[in-house]
Amino acid sequence: MKKLRILPMLLALLLLSTACGAVAVPKSADHLDLAEKVVFRGSAATAESRWNYEISTYTVTGEHYASDDPEHVLIRHSYQMPRMRVMDAQGQKKEQSGAASKAAREFNAYFESRLQDEVAWFDEMVAIAEEDYAAVGHEKDSLWQEENFCYSDETTLDFWTNDTVVCVTTTNYSYTGGAHPNVWRSAASFDLRTGKEVTLAEMTDDVARLEQVVAEELLRQAEERRVRDGEEPTEEKVAFFPDYQETLENWMERSVAFGDDGVTVIFAVYDITPYAAGEQVFTVPYELLKPCLNSCGRELLHLN
Repeated sequence: MKKLRILPMLLALLLLSTACGAVAVPKSADHLDLAEKVVFRGSAATAESRWNYEISTYTVTGEHYASDDPEHVLIRHSYQMPRMRVMDAQGQKKEQSGAASKAAREFNAYFESRLQDEVAWFDEMVAIAEEDYAAVGHEKDSLWQEENFCYSDETTLDFWTNDTVVCVTTTNYSYTGGAHPNVWRSAASFDLRTGKEVTLAEMTDDVARLEQVVAEELLRQAEERRVRDGEEPTEEKVAFFPDYQETLENWMERSVAFGDDGVTVIFAVYDITPYAAGEQVFTVPYELLKPCLNSCGRELLHLN
């Protein structure tokens, strides 16, 4: 049975109104950080209306304890999430309607669903932690006997925006007692005028051409950083798995983040290199992408 410490501020948050209604509170949360941090403010416009908005972050945390020791934390989580609000010219929350309301609702619903996915994964980790603790937790040389040892699951966020698109990159950290934690990043981008997720594939009328152009650039950059036979890996030169070229060619299956100078394709640890080489990222300049983009893509990325 999970032990949850429901704090007064959690109960207050249940009543907190957002741009898409009440906050969705996961069952495993024992604390939601009400001290939201505003990340950025901006404005959005459609043909019919214009409105101001702000995007802030809040954090959901929780802990699960050993059934035979209510003070022994087996696993804890900390999930940072974003929220969009529609604002008036003075920076105050305003009543939402029409396109503004829909944009905020779409954006927030995406991350509320993501939060529920994180909590579902946490529940799976709880089961793993309980099984491991029951098997070896009371042995003298067990990691569970160390003062600060416990499983953990965390997400933190980074943002990029050009005032039309916002890219939210999530860093995921998961530790279950192995030799090292598992860390990976994922990215999702949103049209601030609609709140809907947009992908690079939706910004082109010729997906095959886009795939080829990006793949050729990834292969070119990989060739520059690839360790040659007889060389030792360094910070600049890394060893790739034998099938790295095939993986690079399937880059659309990976996360793509937008930035100031181009799009970054993220290959997680073990995708194309051993753990020691770390995450591999490749930035493709917008000048290479622009000929492949349709009018909507060029508008979203301010490349007209």
